[in-house]
Amino acid sequence: MPSYDFICLDCRKRFEVSLSYSEYDSAVIRCQHCGSSNIRRKIGRIRIARNASDRMQSLADPTRLNSIDDDPQALGAMMRQMRSELGEEMPAEFDEVVDRLDHGQSPEQIDSAMPDLADNFSEGAGNSSVADDLDF
Repeated sequence: MPSYDFICLDCRKRFEVSLSYSEYDSAVIRCQHCGSSNIRRKIGRIRIARNASDRMQSLADPTRLNSIDDDPQALGAMMRQMRSELGEEMPAEFDEVVDRLDHGQSPEQIDSAMPDLADNFSEGAGNSSVADDLDF
């Protein structure tokens, strides 16, 4: 069912309404915040439905991966987006690593500051580090 974005011209708040195509022409839409009918439809962001495989494949696009070399903030942003795409809960250590990347720490610096984390990442994978697991 399509969703439509509106702005109330009285209270200036934005809201979203989901309507079928057949409902749209006959629907009486009121602001969800103040009840006013003095509203205007806004053009919202375009949303494209893709399956999980396509979303993950676009994240692994080599042109995107080139931008994370030597840029901890870009790596942190990509990791955050991957978590969002996966839709799974991540351990608290994940958030700490992403926060450290956002603050400019390199994977090597994170390895030395969080030695137990490297052990958790590399269990069953030999003797590697977070930097190795992140392909650095």
